[in-house]
Parts: sequence; structure tokens; C-alpha cells
Amino acid sequence: MYTEYLTTMQSFSEDGLYVFSKTVNIEKEEEFTVHVYSSCRYILRINGEYICEGPCKCHHYVHYYDTVKTVLKAGENHISICVMQLWGQRFSTVHKKQKPEVIFEAVSLSSRIASDASWDCTYDARCRFTDGNAWFLSPMEEMDFSKEGISVPGTTAGGFDFEQGIQTSYGISHTTLLEPRPIPMLKPSAEVRFTEVNRGEDFVEFDAGQYVTAKVKFSLPAHTDVKIIYAECYEGENGKFMRDDTTGKLHGVCDAVKTTKEETYEPFYFRTFRYIRIEGKGAQNVAVYANRWNYPIKLEGTFSCSDSYFNQMFDISVNTMLCCTHETFYDCPYHEQQQYVMDSAIESAVLMRMTGDIRPVKKCIEEFAASQLPSGYLLANYPADYQQIIPGFSFFWIFMLYDYLEYTKDTAFVSRFIGTMDKILDGFHERLSKEGLIVKSRYWDFVDWVPSWPLGVPPMEEGEPLTVYNMYYAYAFLCAAKIREQVGRHGKEDDKERYKALSQAIRKHCYDEEVGLYTDAGKLGEYSMHTIIWAILSEQVTKEDAELMAEKLKEDFLKQSSFSMNYYLFRALEKCGKRKEIFGFMDGWHKMIDMHCTTWCENPDNPRSECHGWSSAPLYELSNHVLGVQVGFEDEIIIAPLTLNLEYAKGSVPTRFGLVSVSWVNGEDGFFIEIDAPCGVEKRVALPCGDEKFFDADTVHIKI
Repeated sequence: MYTEYLTTMQSFSEDGLYVFSKTVNIEKEEEFTVHVYSSCRYILRINGEYICEGPCKCHHYVHYYDTVKTVLKAGENHISICVMQLWGQRFSTVHKKQKPEVIFEAVSLSSRIASDASWDCTYDARCRFTDGNAWFLSPMEEMDFSKEGISVPGTTAGGFDFEQGIQTSYGISHTTLLEPRPIPMLKPSAEVRFTEVNRGEDFVEFDAGQYVTAKVKFSLPAHTDVKIIYAECYEGENGKFMRDDTTGKLHGVCDAVKTTKEETYEPFYFRTFRYIRIEGKGAQNVAVYANRWNYPIKLEGTFSCSDSYFNQMFDISVNTMLCCTHETFYDCPYHEQQQYVMDSAIESAVLMRMTGDIRPVKKCIEEFAASQLPSGYLLANYPADYQQIIPGFSFFWIFMLYDYLEYTKDTAFVSRFIGTMDKILDGFHERLSKEGLIVKSRYWDFVDWVPSWPLGVPPMEEGEPLTVYNMYYAYAFLCAAKIREQVGRHGKEDDKERYKALSQAIRKHCYDEEVGLYTDAGKLGEYSMHTIIWAILSEQVTKEDAELMAEKLKEDFLKQSSFSMNYYLFRALEKCGKRKEIFGFMDGWHKMIDMHCTTWCENPDNPRSECHGWSSAPLYELSNHVLGVQVGFEDEIIIAPLTLNLEYAKGSVPTRFGLVSVSWVNGEDGFFIEIDAPCGVEKRVALPCGDEKFFDADTVHIKI
């Protein structure tokens, strides 16, 4: 039965690193199954060797423990669990507790080792957490190797049955509910190869070759006193420039290290960077090593073609997604490291074109559902140790649920969240104005980073409708209806009337008859691409009017959408039959390629963030349109390639039916396509000439 964690005594509560350790004697070499949990981040080492780290980020109601297999040698084995304690820090990791806690168990056929009162606990006084000279959520470190650890006596012992879980009386639990980790462990992977690019009297600068998230290690000589700066790129007086130009200055978060003898320094948490600058006493003799750190994506989606820009778009999108996919989806790995709903909706759609591993998407959907407030709103970013509400983001969770269901047909999973979806829709219904519309709220009504919109919110007066939020709402009704149809959960017939009434109110209060466009906020005479995008997606206009509206998307008087909205711009163009036009909106990505970026920025013009997951839309478009592989709710695979004046394209796309590979050539001898797709499902090929072919075989060759 569960009693207590292995924990420090109540009289010591400094934030920092705590090391729980024990030396055990094993009669013979054996494989052990190890279970481990900590209240915050931990790293497990046995005999000095890295074993694993965790626990996995989670929501408030359930925490995850980790399970690994490892071999313990005959004789003495030293077990060490280093725990990051962050009670007083603003860094957002798994949820914090006032005291560091660990549960450990290692079981073999003949032995069992578990956390108990015999374990030592040491506070690592050498390491102090800082904010790295900037307001970032990732804990930076000041490491002084001249200091010693402080033994923390009085640890208490206890146990946990990892097979049975927590046993409760009357269903009451005063402790965290623990479950197995739902996604694979993150582990250090590919080696990062550094090139020295600058050196001076008291500094040295290294280039990782591309933007990475990585676990780093430094070899330092004796009597070193250095600052280690992790930077996204060099900057000049006028901001950022060519990303591989090393003539500017490096700015960023930093660690600080002092040594009295030769030491190896490994920051506890991963670091994000393209460049590293080491400055101070002994800097010239410091060596740096690193291994990439991200979710272990098995990259099944591939792409190449005759256009070098498209090839770079695919590769840069992959690297961006790797850097932004960890135990959660990150908006950006250098700054917030937060899982935002809008960002995650786009990132999950892109990820499903990269890999058949959908576990991160399911975890994301479940976590946001667990964040739901009594109002029906979901928290804008979660898991987090604070509440942030962006009302419109709740709709993007419904859009993500819809996209997940369409791509996977996983009705069993999605049906669990019908109640969450209904509570979102009902919550907004209760807050409609007397005109029947969503109006400005007391929270952050973010839409997009349009330069003239304060904090990304269209200018509007108190009580005026925010047009795009109402269109989100209308589109959410359409998604909800399709979700219910697929999972067989009907019973919300009033949603049809709500959608109709909402659409009528949008037309009455937000449409400018003279201009033929929807305004951004009620009758204010400002217009943006955003209301065109969402009018098309939410079917506020007929198919014919949608096509006419789409033709106005490049009008100079319209406020332009940024990369946060461009994925939905492309969906709107797709919906009204303008697939080719999607590739006329790629200038921003071309610009970043010309600047030699290795990840996609938040925006291409002197961006705050050099790596933003929501900018990875090109991967989706190349997969969906150039290769042309599409799946919907029907049990068929559609291959509808766009040639776009390309000579050839080839690649593969994971689908719920299996991997689909496409290779086509478009030349003087005509168009030739070869398709390799799973058996047992109908395939439909929409050829560039307009003809359609159907086939059941796993491989087909077509020439026109």
C-alpha cells in the first residue's frame, strides 16, 4: 500500500538540484526493470552512466512514471537520481511540489531495490538557478565547482506498487495519481558537430551548423570562470541578417561556470541554439559537445522534387518540427516552450504528415481537455503552472479534434471528448451579445500578429463583435456536426439552429455590402485576409462568392495574415478549389531560405523567435498537393498531384491505411506517375489532365 515518497525533511527547501543516491550489492549480473518517478525533472544514472530522464510533462490530475530496462553488474552498483526542484521558479515543467520527491524501484528475477530510509540525499550547493539574464521560462545555471553538496538528513521511506497503482480508501487519494508514460522517452540522439567560427583573447564561438535543441556538455580546464551564451543567430545594429554570417554579436540566455580543477559541466536541462559563445577566463580552452534532444519522430514522410526551394522548405519544416516537438508541442523552444492550442492544432496536422506515430497528438488533445474551466474555455497553453485564457483558442482544439479524426478515423478516442466539445460550444452561446454575436472579452482576444493590431487583436470598441471569432464559432459548429456523425453521437440538433442564427447575425452586423467583404469588428471600416479565410471555411458565403472573395486576398488594403494564420489561409484556398494559388503565398518562406535560416521563424522580418512550429505549413502543402496524397472520412486514398511546372516529385506520406509512396515525372513525353499504396483500400488518382483513375492494386503505373 502507498505510504510516503522518498523526500527531504521539511526543514530544507531551497530550489536547485537534489541527488538521491544509494550503493547496492548485486550477487550476479542481471537485467532489471526500473520504475522511477519524481515530482519534477529527474535524471537517473547508474554507475555514472546515463539511463533515462523524465518524468513526462502532464496535466494536473495524472502524473506519469517511467519504466526502463537496464543491466546491473555483479558487485557494487551506485544509483543516482538527480532531481530539479523548482518550487520558487517560474519555469513551467511538470507540476511542482514544495519538496523534491522520488519513487524508485528496480526488480529482477532475484532482487528488488526500492526507495527507503537508507538512501542518501544531497543538495547540490554548486548549482544555482537563474533566469539567464532574460525573462525565459527555461532554468539557466550558475555552477561553482568549488562549493560542496549539503547532506540533507532525515529522509523518509515508502513504497509504491507500480503494477497495481495507488490503492485508496473510499476512493480518496491525498497523493498524485500515477500512470505509465503515454509516449516514448526522449533520449539524447544524433551528435551535434560544431565548427569554431570566431576566437578572441577571452572568447570562442561555435556554430552547430543548424538550429537545434540539444543536451550539451563542456570540458573545462582548471581555474575557469566563463559565461556560456546560447544564441539563435548573430545580430547587428539593425537587427538580424544572414543566419550564417558570423560578423555580428551573439545575445541570449546563458550559463556561468567556475572551476578550480578540470571539470565536465552538463546543464541539467536541454538548451536551444544555433551558436554558442564562451567568454571569460579560460574560455579558449573549453570544448563543447552536444546531442540532439527532441521527441523521437520516426520520419516516414519524405519529399523531393526538381525545385530546390521546395526541397529546402520540406527539410527546414522537418527541423522546425523536431525542435518544437518534445513531451509536448512547443510554440518555440527558445522562449516560452509552451504548448498553445492554436500552435498545436497546426503542428499536429503537420506531424501526422511526417509520421504514423500519433501519440503526441492524442496526448495533446487529452491535456487540453483536462484544462477546461467551468466557463467552457480551455486554457490557451497547457500544461502550465499559471492560467492564460485566449477565448478563441478553444475553437482550435475542436479544429484539432476534427483534423485528428479525419486523418485517423479513431472514433473510439474522439468520442471521449464530445462532452468537452459541447461545453466549449455551450459556453460561448451563453456569452453571446443581444445581437447574437461574440464580442470583446476581458481576456486576451488574440487573432494574429498583424503589425497594426495591438497585441494581435483587431481594433474594436467595447461591445462590438469580433468577426473572426464568430466565424471560428461557426466553423466549430460545422466540425462538431461532422465529428458527431462519425462517432455516432447525435443529440445536439439545436446546434444547426445556432449555426444558422449565428451566420445570419454575422451577415447582418459584420458584412459591408458596398465593399463585398466582412469587416474585422462590426461596422468598423477595416478589412483583413482573416475574415475572408474564415468566411470561406465557415461557409458564410456560397461557393461562387468564396471564389470571388479568394481573388481579393492579395488586395493592398487588406491586413495581411502572418504565419500563425497561413495554414488556415491554405485550407480556405483548398476549400474553394484554388490549390495552385496556395504556392503564390510562399514569399515569406522564400525570404527565410534566402536568409539561410535552418528553422522557420515566427515571421521573416527580424523575428523574436527563430523557430516557431506554426510556420511549418509548407511540409503539409508539399505532401498534400505536390505529392497529392489525401485522406478524408471516406475509406479511400486520393492521389491528386499538382505539377506546378515541376519536372518531377517523389516522396512518401503516412496515412491511417499505411504508407503511400508517389513518384511522378512531367516532361516532353507526357506525365508519368508511379504509386505504391496499401492493399485492401480503394485508390483514386486525379490526374493533371482532369481524368480520374481507380485501382485496388498496391502498385500502379499511369502515363498520359
